[in-house]
Amino acid sequence: MRADLLVLGAGAKAAAIAAKVHAINELGYGPVSVTIVEGNEPAASWLGLNGMTSGEETLAIPPIKDVGFPYESGRAFGELGDEIDEAMLSFSWAAFLIGGRRYARWVNAELPSVRHRDYGMYLAWVHSRASTGVRHVRGRVTTIAIDGGGWAVDVVTPEGERLREAGAALLLTGSGVHRELPHDPAVGGRLLHCDDFRGDVAAAIPADRRSEVAIVGGGEGALATVLFLRQARPAARMTVHTPELPMSRGEGFLENRVFADPDSVGWDGLDLATRRDFIARCDRGVFGPDGLLQIAFDEHLRFVTGRVTRVGPDPDRRGVRLESATGDGPRADRYDFVINCTGFDVLAQVRELFGEDVRATMEAQAGPVFGARGPDEELRFGRGLEIAGLEPRLHIPGLANLSQGPGFANLGCLGLMADRVLAPVLHGAGRGAQGATVPATSTTAAT
Repeated sequence: MRADLLVLGAGAKAAAIAAKVHAINELGYGPVSVTIVEGNEPAASWLGLNGMTSGEETLAIPPIKDVGFPYESGRAFGELGDEIDEAMLSFSWAAFLIGGRRYARWVNAELPSVRHRDYGMYLAWVHSRASTGVRHVRGRVTTIAIDGGGWAVDVVTPEGERLREAGAALLLTGSGVHRELPHDPAVGGRLLHCDDFRGDVAAAIPADRRSEVAIVGGGEGALATVLFLRQARPAARMTVHTPELPMSRGEGFLENRVFADPDSVGWDGLDLATRRDFIARCDRGVFGPDGLLQIAFDEHLRFVTGRVTRVGPDPDRRGVRLESATGDGPRADRYDFVINCTGFDVLAQVRELFGEDVRATMEAQAGPVFGARGPDEELRFGRGLEIAGLEPRLHIPGLANLSQGPGFANLGCLGLMADRVLAPVLHGAGRGAQGATVPATSTTAAT
């Protein structure tokens, strides 16, 4: 059977999709079907078991921005929206806490921030309850192909069984894999990465002596690494190398409004420089306020501005030499370890899964997807967060933020993300009960 949508990864975005599909089907506005393929358990990256965090880090956003937020489905589904939003309340963060008899305690504590582990438990709870029209497949994806006008993925289960799952459209989730930092192979295990298992990072850095650690990057990944190391290796002296000093994440009403409602500022009509500047100021290269409070009085943490150009062995071969270009000229520093937190390549994890023929088809229709683009070029996405011009639809919310809105690459508007992805499914099939209509999708945002 071919699902309406194939989703790779069972994290936050998949949970929002699953909950909305369940609500649509339960209300009789389907049928809509989704298959979610995940190599580990749902929400694995958040629970601290199989992901890039320990689970103890503080969530960068308030959890009330849950899988239904911002609860404005009428924009995508017209008159069906109010009923869908009401149904989505059963998957809300509040409903999760109420079910565990913890809601009053959280509210009375003045809505404190929560850990990644707590948020992961919430996402796992959503996945366990969103069942109507939703199917989970556990296994490792080995190949992604275009087949019969849709997508097909080959999957190997933990038991070694080989499956082929098909979908009319495909959605890729996850942050991808770390971007490479230019380095000499001789640095070996002294160059670590932000997406390494936290236990592996702690195991590499000795606990019985003080280590000098460089953290390259200025975003939330770098901050999470600083906070983790301060707990796991309290004697470590850390230096954060960033092109520019990291700023505090903007949490004003305007920034939050743009994350939840990019149409309110006509996002896709803004020029490229303005969109890039907003993302740089409010999402990338910024530290969350809660995290900043934890490092504000850390006497063993310093910042160096400059762009790291190479990591190699130091002369005594007992550490690493980090070279960087700064405003004052070239600079070299010695460290015991370097942790690469420069960001992630969303497509890297699936680039090899697409066969050469598939990659050629994609680039013939949509232009450069995997290759380099000029500084004034961008990979364009449609309103459904799909690569513009490509058939069958390939949705990549993690890359659609520049084209469609900054919240789609993170947790800022999970409900809106699900609306945008699922609207073409309902509209294309003419679905909707009792004469209700679904508005046609458009590549032009309302302003």
